[in-house]
Amino acid sequence: MEEQIFPIWAFAAVFGWLALVSGASAIYRKSNGKPIIPRLPQGALFAERFGSSTWANNCLLVSVTADELRVVPFFPFTLGFLPEIYRLDQRVSVRTIRSVELFETSWGNNVLIRYGPDERALKLKLRNPEGLVHALSRLGARIAKR
Repeated sequence: MEEQIFPIWAFAAVFGWLALVSGASAIYRKSNGKPIIPRLPQGALFAERFGSSTWANNCLLVSVTADELRVVPFFPFTLGFLPEIYRLDQRVSVRTIRSVELFETSWGNNVLIRYGPDERALKLKLRNPEGLVHALSRLGARIAKR
């Protein structure tokens, strides 16, 4: 009998564990009103796919509506509790945005958004950061440049 490098039972255990974690994550998201397969909102003033943040590279949907800035990972990055662990799923009320900074680094164009009473920070790397800044400035956000 030939010895297998990776036994079938180990493959089944790994697949079962991934299915369990993904299923639990999907149930958690649905029960908290979060999408499993996010869509860009209708009437968005700004929208970009494949945005990045500190913990996520090219897997975020970033949009601005009249009410909020929304950052959410796209499927399958919504599974496995990744958005909850790394705070990838952000909904920021436009009224709470304190400042928006546009700056360049060796990694590209970045936007730093400070919001809320405790001045939380959200740093995004986008292909069109000027579009985000323009949309937020139209809604009354304070813009700064470095």
